[in-house]
Amino acid sequence: MKRKNLFLGYCVIALILFSYGCTNKPGNVAISSDGVKISFDKQGEGEPTLVFVHGWSNNRSIWNAQVSHFSKTYKVITVDLPGFGESGNNRQTWTMASFGEDVATVINKLDLDQVVLVGFSMGAPVVIETAKRVPDHITGLVLVDELHNVEMQYSPEVISYMDSVFMDAVTAPTIEKMKPFVKRNIEASFERILSMLNGVPKEGWRESLNDMFRWENEDCIESLKKTQAPIISINSDQEPTNVEAFRKYVPSFKVKIIPDVGHLVMWDAPEEFNRLLEESIQEFINESKLE
Repeated sequence: MKRKNLFLGYCVIALILFSYGCTNKPGNVAISSDGVKISFDKQGEGEPTLVFVHGWSNNRSIWNAQVSHFSKTYKVITVDLPGFGESGNNRQTWTMASFGEDVATVINKLDLDQVVLVGFSMGAPVVIETAKRVPDHITGLVLVDELHNVEMQYSPEVISYMDSVFMDAVTAPTIEKMKPFVKRNIEASFERILSMLNGVPKEGWRESLNDMFRWENEDCIESLKKTQAPIISINSDQEPTNVEAFRKYVPSFKVKIIPDVGHLVMWDAPEEFNRLLEESIQEFINESKLE
């Protein structure tokens, strides 16, 4: 009888601890307007809040080096867009606008103010769409290696070709196919890429890829015109940035170039990227003080 009572006592304690852990676990999940789960992480304290948005075919883990660095000074949020990482994929419409609404949902859920949006690759159109939806919350935007020429138009033939190349790269990845994306520590970076691709359902990936090209052809310039916050790009030197074209629509636009890196600039040169991002954050802060 004593042994039975002791066993029951352990069960009660375990149940209490389990319940406590469940009820007190931070709710790092938001629900989109169309019912999709949006997973995110939050670390650190301080303003402005940095909200990092990944690119196509990856997830919030691409920002690990930035989270560990910037969370010492700022509140840092990293988001998995629907279809990627730990977020849901039960969606019908895979557009830059819907992704922008998703990030805005996280900002509203956390009641964030003074936000710096950082968007890599496809994340660049996403953060521009986000800024349109919550303009009063945004201090600045940092676009990472995307929109080098905002006036460039993709032909249907080019979009079809890019679709086949990109989908092939994520369904049958090899180091050779990843060379445009990384130039340093290639083998380690390739392993990180594989961890984000292998065994992962790719629901909505083709649709979101094609909408990114459609957005750049049809929505980019008008969206830039509506963006009230200052914009800074941190780009690789793999292709030139047409600063003059960008400044037609965002006169204060600035670009910072990291030489001899691949598309994943924050992987190839994390310390230099972090330095330039910190510099950009301070520029946004100084500009907001003048308003």
